[in-house]
Amino acid sequence: MNGHPDLEYIKTRIPITTIARDLGLCVKGYKARCWRPENHRNSDFNPSVGFQKAENRYRCFVCDAHSGSNIDLVMAVLDVDMREAVRWICGRCDVPSVSTGRHQSSSERWSPHFRVGVSGFDLMETIIRSGLWKDFSPSERAILPVLLDYADRSNGLATISYRGIMRYAGIGSPTTVSKALRRFENIYILKIFRGKDSGLRAINAYCVSADDPRFQEIVTEICRKQREEIEIERQLREEARNARKSYLYR
Repeated sequence: MNGHPDLEYIKTRIPITTIARDLGLCVKGYKARCWRPENHRNSDFNPSVGFQKAENRYRCFVCDAHSGSNIDLVMAVLDVDMREAVRWICGRCDVPSVSTGRHQSSSERWSPHFRVGVSGFDLMETIIRSGLWKDFSPSERAILPVLLDYADRSNGLATISYRGIMRYAGIGSPTTVSKALRRFENIYILKIFRGKDSGLRAINAYCVSADDPRFQEIVTEICRKQREEIEIERQLREEARNARKSYLYR
């Protein structure tokens, strides 16, 4: 054995829909019914699990605050830890090995910390470095900086119409704006203060902040998984080294 399973290959190169089907989920296109029907009306008759082809990730829009990788999917459906999930995938897919000499990148070594309520820059740093940014759609990535830039420095509120958001974010549809704002509300970084109707939806005030403890819990959980993945990689490297030594000294 020359190395340990390449976790990055698993997450980016093995189609998540393939993993979902192997787990017994009924996949139709890029949707599937949730394996937690008790959380849904009508046992999730209208599928709530969506698969993001470009990012190779999944998310149930009822149960999950953020998306997950195919390793996360195996862990969730089978109720196993990351090590068992990786073994399960390796038992079904051809996964290449990573050399035992591979070092962690600086981003992998990052230890998360919060600097909330200070500035939009600190919020963006938390979102990007936690891994949430990669889960955002292009429209969400365009809209969030607009809300931060338009925030009044005295009270943190951005008072702007849908038309204004569309213009400065380069978004062509009010529905797209509404969907992005709901997403921000769902991860607890946005509070909306409803205003008067301007003819194209209301002129609302938006407060974007990382102060909500529920958002901090989401980020903490994501970072916990990152640390767990790094530890699993360390353990797998150690196992590979021990196996190699055992082979050499037979």
